[in-house]
Amino acid sequence: MREPGFEGAIVALPPVSLDEVLDAADLQTRSDRKYIVSVGQLDMLFPRTGTAVLEIDGLRQFGYETAYFDTPDRRLYLDTAYRRPRRFNVRVRTYLDSNSSMFEVKRKDGRGRTDKDRLDLDSGRDRRRLDTEMRTFVDSSVVTDVTDRLQEAAITRFDRTTLVDVHHHARYTIDHRLTSTSPDGSTVKLRNAVVVECKSAGRATPMDRALWAVGVRPARISKYCTTLALLEPSLPANHWHRTLKRHFGAAEAS
Repeated sequence: MREPGFEGAIVALPPVSLDEVLDAADLQTRSDRKYIVSVGQLDMLFPRTGTAVLEIDGLRQFGYETAYFDTPDRRLYLDTAYRRPRRFNVRVRTYLDSNSSMFEVKRKDGRGRTDKDRLDLDSGRDRRRLDTEMRTFVDSSVVTDVTDRLQEAAITRFDRTTLVDVHHHARYTIDHRLTSTSPDGSTVKLRNAVVVECKSAGRATPMDRALWAVGVRPARISKYCTTLALLEPSLPANHWHRTLKRHFGAAEAS
């Protein structure tokens, strides 16, 4: 990483394995709080006690690619934009360093809780198109009438560092170099900032409190919806207006 303060803080943290992360904070059902933090603020993100960094094969940051699926009329996007209850998204997440993929259906209930179902994908599967098994998996996870119309809507890429707080059963992800691309090749990028997500069973975490103490408040951001609002300006941006104005001023569309 190029950020000296952040890199130094990450190097100083003890390592933790993926199994240990899942034992301490699996959190498939959880509450999420997201923040957009400037690169200059990264070195103050770390509550020291009980915080470790995920390390796999000597690596402490990992490349992610996520293919999001939606209907041609953007039904899933609009469900989120209008905050309809029991909304969901459908995606294939690929871990670029291991070239492994998960098909995921991520649900949000009426109280803001997140739940997720996952299906392992073998390396030969098409990651940009839903096959019969994937569509059946969607129907087994949610009640919906749109499964047959789902198609690729956007691809996001970013580098992720994952921290775990074993004492508070919390997980923190820090996503750098966020880029989103539409099927026609249009691209937007978040520059000079990272997306921090605090994931816990519900309570505020030490990371939340550390951010609040320096004036950083939760931001309304969905990697899919916020960037799609830039890629497709005809869509209603709704509650992402402030985030787009404050934090995506450096995002470039091409």
